[in-house]
Amino acid sequence: MSPCRSSRKFNLFNAVLFASLLGITVTLLPWYAVSVGISRAEWLLFFFYVAATGLSITVGYHRLFAHRSFRTGPVITFLNLFFGAAALEESALHWASLHRDHHRYVDTPQDPYNIKQGFWHAHIGWMLFWRNLPDYRNVKDLHANPLIRNQHRYYPIWVALSGIGLPLAIGAATGHLLGAFLLAVVGRITLVHHSTWSINSICHTFGKATYDIDASARDHWGVALLTNGEGYHNFHHRFCGDYRNGVRWYQWDPSKWVIALLNRLGLAGNLQRTSPQRILSARTAAEYQRVERAVRRSGREKIFLLGQIRGHYEALRTILEEWEKLERGYQRIRQTVSKESRSTVRSLKRSLAEQHRAFVNARRAWISILTRTSAFLGEA
Repeated sequence: MSPCRSSRKFNLFNAVLFASLLGITVTLLPWYAVSVGISRAEWLLFFFYVAATGLSITVGYHRLFAHRSFRTGPVITFLNLFFGAAALEESALHWASLHRDHHRYVDTPQDPYNIKQGFWHAHIGWMLFWRNLPDYRNVKDLHANPLIRNQHRYYPIWVALSGIGLPLAIGAATGHLLGAFLLAVVGRITLVHHSTWSINSICHTFGKATYDIDASARDHWGVALLTNGEGYHNFHHRFCGDYRNGVRWYQWDPSKWVIALLNRLGLAGNLQRTSPQRILSARTAAEYQRVERAVRRSGREKIFLLGQIRGHYEALRTILEEWEKLERGYQRIRQTVSKESRSTVRSLKRSLAEQHRAFVNARRAWISILTRTSAFLGEA
């Protein structure tokens, strides 16, 4: 399967569009806010459209269409297509095709928004100075859906209705037509655009490589706040099929909460979820690689530390592997309802609890040796 074909070509339409949106947002919108004032109805319409279009990109275009992280029916599919078109980020078919190429060819010339071509190329330059022609063979699964085909074929009509017509109609009905245009159309599109694009630029430049230290993708909580949880990008590139990006309980990820809520309501299913053990294993491997490289850089006299570090790492990895194996066995047997299996389930549950305790102790020892090693390297 061939990647997206890209060639250097100045895109005048995009240049005029993006410049106009940004220009109006930073000039006419502040003028309107100061001279006329923004009413409660205008703010409500703005925030509704920011949430609806932003979530349609993160939940719909990204996690549902590009990665198939969950499944849903025609109603939720339509809503994601309708408000996704209002975000003015191309059709779902086009968006998903380019994004799948991004993951498949990340940081290579075949990556449409390759960060190695520069921060601004990844943020906006790839849409201004390059002509990107997706190879739609990588989205045959999406093309089979008639709603997605319709949105792709009649994309300008969807944009006109959802992104311009509906907010202007609501603005006119509430007596705030100009305010709706400036705030809910222009200002909102500008905000959602640059928030989305910051994932390609900021999250491939700044932040923490929590799960894969060699990936350009980074976890950045600030971008997560702007993009409904998409800022945990290192996790996403390591486990791109997972319906979550912010995998820890305190991480801001409204997109995963929306998907989970849809699942609870019976409107979504087949949620793809990476096991906790695999996530912890990737995180521990990243920690090990980071400290190992730090030790090697510090000089040959400190290489003796690697034996201790490697021993703790291997012990922790073995515990995680055994824990995951027990978890799979427990979940498999738990599905049965025979009386004979109940004792086996109880036994496995006890083994799981013991394995979890072993992991907690091993993890505590692992953090301790990482802390001591970092302190030693810092003092040396």
